[in-house]
Amino acid sequence: MTAPSAMSNTTALAISSYTRSNLTQSQHDPNPFVGKPNWASLSNDIPPASLSWKKPIPNHSFPPMYKVGVSNMTFEWTVDAKHLKVQPESLTIALVHSQKQTWTAAVVAGMATTAYWDLAHLPASSPLMVGYYTVWVYDQRGPKAFPSPGWLMPDSRLVVAMYSTEAYVDRTDGK
Repeated sequence: MTAPSAMSNTTALAISSYTRSNLTQSQHDPNPFVGKPNWASLSNDIPPASLSWKKPIPNHSFPPMYKVGVSNMTFEWTVDAKHLKVQPESLTIALVHSQKQTWTAAVVAGMATTAYWDLAHLPASSPLMVGYYTVWVYDQRGPKAFPSPGWLMPDSRLVVAMYSTEAYVDRTDGK
């Protein structure tokens, strides 16, 4: 085991609180996927890693709403670096409608912590339906992967809503 720092106590005391808070920030907010192996078999006393949403912010009472054909969705997440021991090869962000239709929003590299979905340029062959969608994020093992020690556990805790507006129609009764 190597020593955390060769800095003397006097030098450490000379660091300003601004620098110290920045050092603390950088130690606690790095990309949690960096420097991890792509595969490992770990003991069962290590919990699986879970995802935490930054954007959109989950709210089951009033889920984030997006207008079909106009809005863009930005997904941003982090993972508890203490529990994550294996870097995924890839991450899939998929939306599942209550009628079980699935749309893949993005497939990103395993180190990614953000994804973007342009709702204005969806293929006409598979239009989005109005309603609630469960957002799934999972690694190369798939959405139903068994929670394994140190691996990212599939996440489906985020719900979003899609809506569309109807065109204005004049009344025909003359009022």
